[in-house]
Amino acid sequence: MIANALRDRLMAVYGTWLEQDDLGRRYVGLCGPESDHGATSVRQFLEELVRTSSGPKAVLERPTALDHPDSTLLQLLRSPLVLRTGARGFVEAVALQALCLLMIPRLLLEADPHPGPIDLGLQLGAGILDEREGDDPRTALPSIDDPADRADLADSLMKVLKAKLGHRPIRSFFTVEVAGNGYRLWGPRMRAPKDAGTSLARRIIPTSAGSVSVDVMRYPYQEECHVHAYEWCAELREQASSDLPDAVAYGMAYRFDREEGLSVGGKSGLMTAADGLADVDLLQVSAFLEQHVDAEALMDEGDLAFVWLWERRSDASAGAGRACLLAALGDLSRRLRNIRTVVVDLKPYQYVVTDAAGMPATVHIEKLEALDRLQTFVEGLRLGEVVKGHCRYIVNREGDDPDAAMRVLGLAGLAQRP
Repeated sequence: MIANALRDRLMAVYGTWLEQDDLGRRYVGLCGPESDHGATSVRQFLEELVRTSSGPKAVLERPTALDHPDSTLLQLLRSPLVLRTGARGFVEAVALQALCLLMIPRLLLEADPHPGPIDLGLQLGAGILDEREGDDPRTALPSIDDPADRADLADSLMKVLKAKLGHRPIRSFFTVEVAGNGYRLWGPRMRAPKDAGTSLARRIIPTSAGSVSVDVMRYPYQEECHVHAYEWCAELREQASSDLPDAVAYGMAYRFDREEGLSVGGKSGLMTAADGLADVDLLQVSAFLEQHVDAEALMDEGDLAFVWLWERRSDASAGAGRACLLAALGDLSRRLRNIRTVVVDLKPYQYVVTDAAGMPATVHIEKLEALDRLQTFVEGLRLGEVVKGHCRYIVNREGDDPDAAMRVLGLAGLAQRP
């Protein structure tokens, strides 16, 4: 039987995970293959339901709630689940397995990462005392081995899930709500640590919408990749004394060493430079290289400026976002005079970026319509003219996912093998 104190602790941790919609992603690979098959978020679970009920190879009938994304999660859980083989059940049974039962090893690791030998209700793996001697850490993971105890705990976790998320519409897991600060994605800690590079002089640029402060940080030069990396951050304030910006535009710029006018380092150098910064930068670069066949020609023609976050606060004046971005790119083109291509991550911030196969059809259509409106707006800014060159669009579907960044690096390494 699981001790009450441990049960309460596990349920509290699970509740926190649900609020963040991150079901112990960082523990995947540490808890054994069974736990690794569990979902890493409720959204991922919903995506899998959409995928497995789509197309000619669908293995189950589409639960009605997924075709009506304003239905609540609780309504979905109570929906019938009909397999093509004829077997029937309820969505809740699958959710209990993927979102609750398979979470238990991850929860134990989060709740007590350094367990002692006499925790009530918690049985330790046989190798716990050998971990310090270099044995496989998986043998030292705490566990609840009694199937009845595990099933009982999973039922308790399902009650937490229903209480926390049952009222939320399916749509909400694929959209991003405005936070208390008026932004969907931006937060005050979005910038790189100050000790990560060398800060260049801040510039204040007056615009009709307010003053734009532009900060640029130069990162240490990696001679072997022949690419210089710069982070740029622009914030517009309608009132100069305001702590909170009314619009932001952040990104990276990459300056190439050149021989006879052509870039040195190429794709591999650009990826190496981005990999030395952050996962989001590497994935932005990867999207650019994958989605544009003329990427190398653009690098030969000039340097690159990436726009990976561009957002206006919800109650800021119309035009603040436009003024912030144009001021930032204008300043950047004066600092780094050979920039000839602006690369904009074209994603509607109100939608989680995922492929059509994993998103309810109604929400996917709404996202495409929002993307079309955004692209039309950005085209009207004529950003290519700001840098006397080009504007290219990308969609970074991976965000800042560290696992996706590792896959990109692995594939790049394989591509370079003779």
